[in-house]
Amino acid sequence: MAASLVLGQGQFNDLLRPQLVQEPLRLALTPILDGVVIDQEWDVFTQTSNGPTFFQWEPGKIYWAAKATPGHDVVVSIDTAGDGWLVGTDNLEIRSRLEGEQIVTTVRQLDATDRSGPVWSSPEIIPESFFVAGKPSSQYWNLEGRFDPIQFGFEPKLDSKPGIRIDVVPTGTDLGASYIPRALSFVRLRFDNSRDLFSGLTWRPEVRNRSIARFDTVRFRFNFTRDENGPDIQSIDIAGEGYARQSLGVVSQAFPEWDRKSRALVDFVSDIKDESVGGYRILRATLLRSDGKIATIRTSIRLSELIDFDAKLPRVIRYSEEAQVVKGNINIVSQARGRVDGAFRLKIPNDWSLRKGSDTNFLIYHSRGNFNVPVEFMVPAGAIGVFPIILEADIGTQTIQKVVYLPIR
Repeated sequence: MAASLVLGQGQFNDLLRPQLVQEPLRLALTPILDGVVIDQEWDVFTQTSNGPTFFQWEPGKIYWAAKATPGHDVVVSIDTAGDGWLVGTDNLEIRSRLEGEQIVTTVRQLDATDRSGPVWSSPEIIPESFFVAGKPSSQYWNLEGRFDPIQFGFEPKLDSKPGIRIDVVPTGTDLGASYIPRALSFVRLRFDNSRDLFSGLTWRPEVRNRSIARFDTVRFRFNFTRDENGPDIQSIDIAGEGYARQSLGVVSQAFPEWDRKSRALVDFVSDIKDESVGGYRILRATLLRSDGKIATIRTSIRLSELIDFDAKLPRVIRYSEEAQVVKGNINIVSQARGRVDGAFRLKIPNDWSLRKGSDTNFLIYHSRGNFNVPVEFMVPAGAIGVFPIILEADIGTQTIQKVVYLPIR
């Protein structure tokens, strides 16, 4: 009894202690969720005494991972609105443990609408919106997770500022009552960040579209501006990071001369290798100053499939005790140069009925063109909640899929 009490008090104190986050500007980066945490696919979030943790994002999704000491759970605390742990209904706890070779995960939602009496509940999670994978190893066990939190009113996007905390705690530890606060780190979701950038130097990306089809060419321009007493830069090296290192070429050159407006442009142009791994990847530019000091710039690009889906559906449908007809459009957007053709399918919940938009052939003639598919379906009477709508397209032997979510409240 005494040992259990001490353990609970220790963990209680840990939750109140701020974590040292390696980088508050979190880049878009897509991991491969196979249950094995590989450094080249993850950005470290914080180093805990029981193993490192990782956190990143891409539009609509958040990802986390850990290399946890055996006998420990991984607990992710998320304040989606970034307004404080004991505020509102937007706070989630995701707790995972390893049992044999299986990952057991529980999700709790904290309702702090009544500040004097916050309560935990067990929310119903849309299966398509949540995934965890893990594997044991000799010194630690791996955990990787993905969550699409739009059903809780949070859609991760550029400049979102959620509160995040990831703990690795002894299995069975009681994390305390619902009214106990938690010290979260409020991070910013970004496409660009830098480390040790020289004083007097600024930069911005010049890119028409961060999404490039994996069969196309990456064209990315770094636009630098220097103050009057800015740094003397000798050289710049640009390469892919992680999986992108094998997918892209390398630029290594002397830094260009500054123009009359104290600007310098550096272009990165590279074909994408056939064996590239799709998703958000990172380009890293390394700057060498004349005194030998180094600055690093990291920027996210997306190695995409041939097409993307842009769903034009109602953001929210009002609850009705009668059946409702929902109309919208699915815009199929080419990410490639040249002609793209295929077949589109719309999948809705089993008890809904599809009126328009199933099995539609499409043809996009122009580079980065689009094809519009009108859709119409019937929602049954009394439907309430958040429902997955699956968009699929067959292009040759390849099937491309995206899940969007339709709230009915």
